[in-house]
Amino acid sequence: MFKIAICDDEQVVCMQLRSILKEIESGLAENFIVEVFSSGKELYQYIVEGGYYDIIFLDIEMGEMDGIDFGQRLREELTNEATQIIYISGKETYAMELFKVRPFDFIIKPLAYEDVYMAMKRVIKFLSRNDKFFEYKIGHTTYRIPVKDIIYFESQGRKINIVTQNGIMTFYGKLDAVEKQLTNLNFIRIHKSYLVKYEYIIKFEYTQVTMSNDVILPISQSNRKRVRQLQIKLKRRY
Repeated sequence: MFKIAICDDEQVVCMQLRSILKEIESGLAENFIVEVFSSGKELYQYIVEGGYYDIIFLDIEMGEMDGIDFGQRLREELTNEATQIIYISGKETYAMELFKVRPFDFIIKPLAYEDVYMAMKRVIKFLSRNDKFFEYKIGHTTYRIPVKDIIYFESQGRKINIVTQNGIMTFYGKLDAVEKQLTNLNFIRIHKSYLVKYEYIIKFEYTQVTMSNDVILPISQSNRKRVRQLQIKLKRRY
Protein backbone atom coordinates (compact mmCIF):
# COMPACT_ATOMS: atom_id res chain seq x y z
CA MET A 1 0.00 0.00 0.00
CA PHE A 2 1.22 3.49 -0.88
CA LYS A 3 -0.03 6.76 0.59
CA ILE A 4 -0.16 9.46 -2.07
CA ALA A 5 -0.92 13.18 -1.77
CA ILE A 6 -1.97 15.41 -4.66
CA CYS A 7 -1.32 19.09 -3.99
CA ASP A 8 -2.57 21.53 -6.63
CA ASP A 9 -4.76 24.62 -6.48
CA GLU A 10 -6.49 23.63 -9.73
CA GLN A 11 -9.36 21.28 -8.89
CA VAL A 12 -9.57 20.02 -12.48
CA VAL A 13 -5.93 18.86 -12.35
CA CYS A 14 -6.52 17.11 -9.00
CA MET A 15 -9.56 15.27 -10.36
CA GLN A 16 -7.70 14.25 -13.51
CA LEU A 17 -4.65 13.01 -11.60
CA ARG A 18 -6.80 11.12 -9.12
CA SER A 19 -8.57 9.39 -12.01
CA ILE A 20 -5.26 8.47 -13.66
CA LEU A 21 -3.91 7.06 -10.38
CA LYS A 22 -7.02 4.94 -9.93
CA GLU A 23 -6.46 3.43 -13.37
CA ILE A 24 -2.76 2.85 -12.65
CA GLU A 25 -3.59 1.27 -9.28
CA SER A 26 -5.70 -1.34 -11.06
CA GLY A 27 -3.15 -1.93 -13.83
CA LEU A 28 -0.22 -2.40 -11.44
CA ALA A 29 -2.27 -4.42 -8.91
CA GLU A 30 -1.22 -2.06 -6.12
CA ASN A 31 -3.19 -0.36 -3.34
CA PHE A 32 -3.17 3.45 -3.23
CA ILE A 33 -4.59 5.79 -0.61
CA VAL A 34 -4.93 9.13 -2.40
CA GLU A 35 -5.68 12.42 -0.62
CA VAL A 36 -6.00 15.89 -2.16
CA PHE A 37 -4.77 19.27 -0.90
CA SER A 38 -5.42 22.64 -2.51
CA SER A 39 -2.35 24.44 -1.11
CA GLY A 40 1.19 23.75 0.02
CA LYS A 41 0.45 25.39 3.35
CA GLU A 42 -2.42 22.99 4.04
CA LEU A 43 -0.31 19.95 3.16
CA TYR A 44 2.68 21.18 5.17
CA GLN A 45 0.53 21.70 8.27
CA TYR A 46 -0.88 18.19 7.92
CA ILE A 47 2.64 16.70 7.82
CA VAL A 48 3.84 18.87 10.73
CA GLU A 49 0.98 17.41 12.78
CA GLY A 50 2.17 13.86 12.08
CA GLY A 51 0.80 12.99 8.64
CA TYR A 52 2.95 11.01 6.23
CA TYR A 53 2.95 10.21 2.51
CA ASP A 54 5.13 7.92 0.46
CA ILE A 55 4.61 10.02 -2.68
CA ILE A 56 3.51 13.61 -3.25
CA PHE A 57 2.41 14.99 -6.62
CA LEU A 58 3.19 18.65 -6.11
CA ASP A 59 2.27 21.64 -8.24
CA ILE A 60 4.94 24.33 -8.35
CA GLU A 61 2.86 27.46 -9.05
CA MET A 62 0.57 27.86 -6.03
CA GLY A 63 -0.34 30.75 -3.73
CA GLU A 64 0.59 30.99 -0.01
CA MET A 65 3.26 28.28 -0.15
CA ASP A 66 4.39 27.17 -3.59
CA GLY A 67 5.76 23.74 -4.44
CA ILE A 68 9.42 24.73 -4.22
CA ASP A 69 8.98 26.37 -0.80
CA PHE A 70 7.07 23.32 0.44
CA GLY A 71 9.74 20.95 -0.85
CA GLN A 72 12.57 22.88 0.80
CA ARG A 73 10.74 22.95 4.13
CA LEU A 74 9.98 19.24 3.92
CA ARG A 75 13.65 18.42 3.32
CA GLU A 76 15.34 21.02 5.53
CA GLU A 77 12.98 21.87 8.41
CA LEU A 78 11.35 18.44 8.76
CA THR A 79 14.47 16.54 7.54
CA ASN A 80 12.18 14.27 5.53
CA GLU A 81 14.11 12.53 2.75
CA ALA A 82 11.88 9.45 2.56
CA THR A 83 8.82 11.05 0.94
CA GLN A 84 9.27 11.13 -2.83
CA ILE A 85 8.18 14.31 -4.62
CA ILE A 86 6.94 14.29 -8.21
CA TYR A 87 6.58 17.87 -9.39
CA ILE A 88 3.90 18.88 -11.89
CA SER A 89 4.06 22.18 -13.72
CA GLY A 90 3.13 24.00 -16.90
CA LYS A 91 6.70 25.33 -17.17
CA GLU A 92 10.06 23.64 -17.68
CA THR A 93 12.32 26.36 -16.25
CA TYR A 94 12.82 25.20 -12.66
CA ALA A 95 15.94 23.00 -12.84
CA MET A 96 18.14 25.01 -10.43
CA GLU A 97 15.36 25.74 -7.93
CA LEU A 98 14.47 22.05 -7.70
CA PHE A 99 18.02 20.82 -7.17
CA LYS A 100 18.01 21.22 -3.37
CA VAL A 101 14.59 19.58 -3.05
CA ARG A 102 15.83 16.38 -4.71
CA PRO A 103 12.54 15.47 -6.45
CA PHE A 104 12.02 12.02 -7.87
CA ASP A 105 10.50 13.23 -11.13
CA PHE A 106 9.05 16.21 -12.98
CA ILE A 107 5.92 16.04 -15.18
CA ILE A 108 4.78 18.80 -17.53
CA LYS A 109 1.13 19.82 -17.75
CA PRO A 110 -1.21 19.01 -19.36
CA LEU A 111 -0.86 15.63 -17.67
CA ALA A 112 -0.61 12.59 -19.90
CA TYR A 113 -1.47 9.11 -18.65
CA GLU A 114 1.78 7.61 -19.96
CA ASP A 115 3.95 10.18 -18.12
CA VAL A 116 2.20 9.57 -14.81
CA TYR A 117 2.25 5.80 -15.34
CA MET A 118 6.00 5.72 -16.01
CA ALA A 119 6.72 7.96 -13.00
CA MET A 120 4.61 5.75 -10.72
CA LYS A 121 6.17 2.56 -12.01
CA ARG A 122 9.65 3.90 -11.28
CA VAL A 123 8.84 5.35 -7.86
CA ILE A 124 7.08 2.15 -6.72
CA LYS A 125 10.13 0.13 -7.76
CA PHE A 126 12.36 2.56 -5.88
CA LEU A 127 10.25 2.50 -2.70
CA SER A 128 9.89 -1.28 -2.78
CA ARG A 129 13.64 -1.69 -3.09
CA ASN A 130 14.10 0.47 -0.01
CA ASP A 131 11.46 -1.32 2.05
CA LYS A 132 14.11 -3.43 3.75
CA PHE A 133 15.68 -3.61 7.20
CA PHE A 134 19.22 -3.56 8.55
CA GLU A 135 19.77 -5.89 11.50
CA TYR A 136 22.34 -5.45 14.27
CA LYS A 137 22.90 -6.85 17.75
CA ILE A 138 23.53 -5.28 21.12
CA GLY A 139 24.32 -8.06 23.56
CA HIS A 140 21.86 -10.87 22.91
CA THR A 141 19.18 -8.55 21.49
CA THR A 142 18.64 -8.10 17.74
CA TYR A 143 17.40 -4.75 16.46
CA ARG A 144 15.99 -3.89 13.03
CA ILE A 145 16.00 -0.46 11.41
CA PRO A 146 14.45 0.51 8.03
CA VAL A 147 17.18 0.91 5.43
CA LYS A 148 15.37 3.93 3.99
CA ASP A 149 16.00 5.84 7.26
CA ILE A 150 19.79 5.33 7.26
CA ILE A 151 21.90 8.27 6.06
CA TYR A 152 25.32 6.69 6.62
CA PHE A 153 27.40 4.34 8.79
CA GLU A 154 30.50 5.51 10.64
CA SER A 155 33.18 3.19 12.00
CA GLN A 156 34.97 4.27 15.18
CA GLY A 157 37.34 1.56 16.31
CA ARG A 158 35.22 -1.47 17.17
CA LYS A 159 32.02 0.61 17.24
CA ILE A 160 29.66 1.37 14.35
CA ASN A 161 27.44 4.45 14.44
CA ILE A 162 24.22 4.28 12.40
CA VAL A 163 23.34 7.87 11.53
CA THR A 164 19.64 8.21 10.68
CA GLN A 165 17.07 10.94 10.19
CA ASN A 166 15.95 10.41 13.78
CA GLY A 167 19.24 10.05 15.64
CA ILE A 168 22.31 7.83 16.08
CA MET A 169 22.44 4.19 17.16
CA THR A 170 25.69 2.46 18.11
CA PHE A 171 26.69 -1.20 18.12
CA TYR A 172 29.89 -3.27 18.02
CA GLY A 173 30.84 -4.58 14.59
CA LYS A 174 32.88 -4.22 11.42
CA LEU A 175 32.02 -1.94 8.52
CA ASP A 176 32.99 -4.67 6.03
CA ALA A 177 30.24 -6.89 7.42
CA VAL A 178 27.74 -4.02 7.30
CA GLU A 179 28.62 -3.32 3.67
CA LYS A 180 28.15 -6.98 2.77
CA GLN A 181 24.69 -7.06 4.39
CA LEU A 182 23.65 -4.02 2.32
CA THR A 183 24.82 -5.21 -1.09
CA ASN A 184 22.67 -3.83 -3.96
CA LEU A 185 20.89 -1.34 -1.67
CA ASN A 186 22.66 1.78 -3.02
CA PHE A 187 25.28 2.23 -0.30
CA ILE A 188 28.72 3.53 -1.30
CA ARG A 189 31.94 2.87 0.65
CA ILE A 190 33.69 6.22 0.34
CA HIS A 191 36.29 5.65 3.06
CA LYS A 192 37.44 2.89 5.41
CA SER A 193 35.31 4.59 8.08
CA TYR A 194 32.22 5.62 6.07
CA LEU A 195 29.47 3.79 4.19
CA VAL A 196 26.91 6.25 2.82
CA LYS A 197 23.43 6.00 1.27
CA TYR A 198 23.41 7.38 -2.27
CA GLU A 199 19.96 8.99 -1.98
CA TYR A 200 21.11 11.11 0.98
CA ILE A 201 24.11 12.62 -0.80
CA ILE A 202 23.20 16.20 -1.74
CA LYS A 203 26.61 17.21 -3.12
CA PHE A 204 29.36 15.17 -4.78
CA GLU A 205 32.90 16.56 -4.93
CA TYR A 206 36.16 14.87 -5.87
CA THR A 207 37.44 14.63 -2.28
CA GLN A 208 34.22 14.69 -0.25
CA VAL A 209 30.43 14.35 -0.15
CA THR A 210 27.84 16.43 1.66
CA MET A 211 24.99 14.44 3.21
CA SER A 212 21.38 15.55 3.69
CA ASN A 213 22.07 16.37 7.36
CA ASP A 214 24.79 18.83 6.17
CA VAL A 215 27.62 16.61 7.42
CA ILE A 216 30.64 16.60 5.08
CA LEU A 217 32.44 13.25 4.80
CA PRO A 218 35.81 12.58 3.12
CA ILE A 219 36.35 10.31 0.13
CA SER A 220 39.67 8.55 0.63
CA GLN A 221 42.19 8.86 -2.18
CA SER A 222 42.16 5.11 -2.84
CA ASN A 223 38.36 5.15 -3.28
CA ARG A 224 37.91 8.24 -5.46
CA LYS A 225 37.95 6.55 -8.86
CA ARG A 226 35.66 3.72 -7.73
CA VAL A 227 33.24 6.14 -6.01
CA ARG A 228 33.04 8.22 -9.18
CA GLN A 229 32.23 5.12 -11.24
CA LEU A 230 29.54 4.05 -8.75
CA GLN A 231 28.05 7.54 -8.75
CA ILE A 232 27.68 7.46 -12.54
CA LYS A 233 26.17 3.95 -12.43
CA LEU A 234 23.63 4.83 -9.72
CA LYS A 235 22.72 8.15 -11.34
CA ARG A 236 21.55 6.29 -14.44
CA ARG A 237 18.89 4.50 -12.36
CA TYR A 238 17.13 7.72 -11.39
